[in-house]
Amino acid sequence: MNYLQHFEYERIVEACVAGAGDFGRGVLRQARSMPGLAARVAIDVTPERAAEALRFAGVPDAEIMVCHSPDEAKKAWQSGAYVAAGAFEDVQELPFDILVESTGIPEVGACYAEAALLAGKHVGIATKETESVVGPYLTQLAYRQGRLFTPLDGDQPSLLIGLVTWARTLGFEIIAAGKSSEYDFIWDEAAGSVQCNGVSFPAPGLAELWELPKGAERETVEARGKALAAIPQISVPDLCEMVNVANATGLGPDRPEFHAMVLRIGEVPTLLDLETHGGALQGSDRLEVFNCLRRPDEISFAGGVFIVVRCEDPHVWSLLRDKGHILSRSGNCAMVYLPRHLLGLEAPISLLDAVLNGLPSGGGRATAPKFDLTARATQAIRAGQRLEMRGHHRHIEGLRPEVHPGAPLSSEAMVPFYLLPGAEVIRDIAPNQPITLADVALPDSRLHQLRQEQDRLFHGQDAPSSLRQNADNAIG
Repeated sequence: MNYLQHFEYERIVEACVAGAGDFGRGVLRQARSMPGLAARVAIDVTPERAAEALRFAGVPDAEIMVCHSPDEAKKAWQSGAYVAAGAFEDVQELPFDILVESTGIPEVGACYAEAALLAGKHVGIATKETESVVGPYLTQLAYRQGRLFTPLDGDQPSLLIGLVTWARTLGFEIIAAGKSSEYDFIWDEAAGSVQCNGVSFPAPGLAELWELPKGAERETVEARGKALAAIPQISVPDLCEMVNVANATGLGPDRPEFHAMVLRIGEVPTLLDLETHGGALQGSDRLEVFNCLRRPDEISFAGGVFIVVRCEDPHVWSLLRDKGHILSRSGNCAMVYLPRHLLGLEAPISLLDAVLNGLPSGGGRATAPKFDLTARATQAIRAGQRLEMRGHHRHIEGLRPEVHPGAPLSSEAMVPFYLLPGAEVIRDIAPNQPITLADVALPDSRLHQLRQEQDRLFHGQDAPSSLRQNADNAIG
């Protein structure tokens, strides 16, 4: 695709960035280099924090106006200045085209996205936590408003949806699709250790597990995982991103907790194939995450995305193997991959596509609540405790993520993971028990209210048959 011919630059797309962390700052910075995109509005927890992000993006201090009200924001816009605000309410009347929602906070993401759509703005969502709970509802709300709610390139869900739909357009049979975990497992052979996210872990016996003996691939990989059990091999963000891909594409996990194997890059198509061909999967069209094991001098997967496709023509794929493409040992399948995601630096492609071409980077009208990100206890949790979301990865202590077929809220149904922050546990929860609505009292939040709206829209008696069909079209 020639991107310079894909977009018309006769008009400048105006973006507002909410959440000026790593992703948001990337958008602010890249817009400074682009002829077709402006990002003159930034929102963070305080206007001063937003102003700091604009300065980091290269905006001269004299061009930034710190705004504490809608009137101040309007005056700043009219003067041609950059607007630094502390709340979406202060800027929602400004004439920008699209909101980049990158706060990373589930409740804030829901409130800002809904308000932007109702104000006639498109929304590009980088807050995957919000999308995992109410993404299908916000997608439909956007269409009712004549706007788009879309994931953004730079995050793995959008990039993986692009790779999956590319393969489907070409008629490939997809066996598996997914991403690597955020941090590679880097083996220091001399030290006998593996480094992950800046932390070194002992790895005794890994040398004997480095190569996969023919016929014992699965057993060796399983032993690898046990040898490196001290390193977390699945995370909430990984599965959160995958549930958003599932709801956009209809692909689903092979099992709720995913396999999350420790693999070298060249091993991926061998292990992520069907069991009948020596792999670990029970069926095709599966979503998966793997942990990239490599030496320091080997290429990183860096949280990139991949698909594993069936090799229909042995001659063609033999030729491609000779050109360096990665095939399984059996030759039955091959991996096509994109070993990078550039956060906000490449998100502008999705912003331009949404505003100028009316095209989402996600599933569009096919998006439906096919799957939910849910939680299972890893320890005993006593009644009276309050569940708290913590850290950069938005985890909740004592809970592990799983992905299950989507279901409306009920006492028996598992609660979507990101409805749980702030919830009070109302009865004792045993280790390994799934968290259901009967176990917790959810806080009164807009995210919760929108989830109830989503349940009525897709599962209610008055739901359009097309939406009910999309919601029910899950992989068991």
